[in-house]
Amino acid sequence: MRLLFVPGLAPAQLAQAVDRIKSGISAAGLLSEWSDDRHVAVDIPPDTDASQLFEIMEREVTEGRAFWEWVDAMPFSAPS
Repeated sequence: MRLLFVPGLAPAQLAQAVDRIKSGISAAGLLSEWSDDRHVAVDIPPDTDASQLFEIMEREVTEGRAFWEWVDAMPFSAPS
């Protein structure tokens, strides 16, 4: 799952949103990677309860502060 904050957010507003998302990631025990302070990618393995994180991210999107996308990744494999 990836989330990108819209440009132009007030620094305090962005910092609060980032803190909420980091807390949600930590509470769910998930791995994440940040690119600057506006873009995060979160690894959500199958059978993981990430509902709290989803709610946090959905709020950011609904309130117009971010965009998100879900990507189903496949494990790397060698051609046969």
